[in-house]
Amino acid sequence: MNIHERTKKILKELNKDIYEKEEVISLTFLSAIAGESIFLLGAPCVAKSLIARRLKFAFEN
Repeated sequence: MNIHERTKKILKELNKDIYEKEEVISLTFLSAIAGESIFLLGAPCVAKSLIARRLKFAFEN
């Protein structure tokens, strides 16, 4: 499996059951791969913590 296929598979899993947050998840994933920080600002209950937790578990192994 090449890097493009792996990235698509990871993004698909990160986006599972989260609607209208594809861009935020993609940018968060990109910043993690690049070793950079990202700051998510928004109202309560808009999936900021959920995105952070999923990203953490994506890199667990």
